[in-house]
Amino acid sequence: MKPYLLAGAMCLAATAALADAPRPPEPGCTWQPYESAKLGLRLLVQDCADPNAKYVFSAKDGWLEQHRPADDRTFGSHRIIRVLTKPASQSVEAAIHEQFVATLPDKAARASCKVAPAKDTAVRGKDKQVFELVPTGAYEKTILRELRKEPRDFGCGEYGKGQAAVYFEYHPAESKTRFLWVDAGQDTPLFDENSITFTRP
Repeated sequence: MKPYLLAGAMCLAATAALADAPRPPEPGCTWQPYESAKLGLRLLVQDCADPNAKYVFSAKDGWLEQHRPADDRTFGSHRIIRVLTKPASQSVEAAIHEQFVATLPDKAARASCKVAPAKDTAVRGKDKQVFELVPTGAYEKTILRELRKEPRDFGCGEYGKGQAAVYFEYHPAESKTRFLWVDAGQDTPLFDENSITFTRP
């Protein structure tokens, strides 16, 4: 290979490696691989030396949970990632609508909430699809008007867009029958959002 072509290839490889690298961990913490055979998932989670910042991760009832042994209390749920299933022939958008929009108790929400490409997430990669549930039309205007008065959700249920970073994630190259609901929280999550991989179809 000619020198200038080799240099270009090395530059592209370095750029790709940087794109795949996790964000820096919190001070006093390191990234550690976590894998659950039960969930069929692999990802990077933070392991912190300070007992007050140390969390352990475990799988339960289709969820990945995080717990702090030193004081097992959190603001919100311990549940951070839910593994969901669908028929291989069904699009992920249709599956999300069927499982989470069509089951909303509020009629206006059922009529107005839509599955849309997620905005403002840290997830990157051409083989990853990310979605969120958002209100539309007159219903959205009502929600936005209420949000100007006080904090609230966006009217599409507990799995819909809210104050925290929550979204559905699908990796069709890894699995056609499974997808995720991810709660990355309002602060920096203890897992690397770009490291999630399905380990079985």
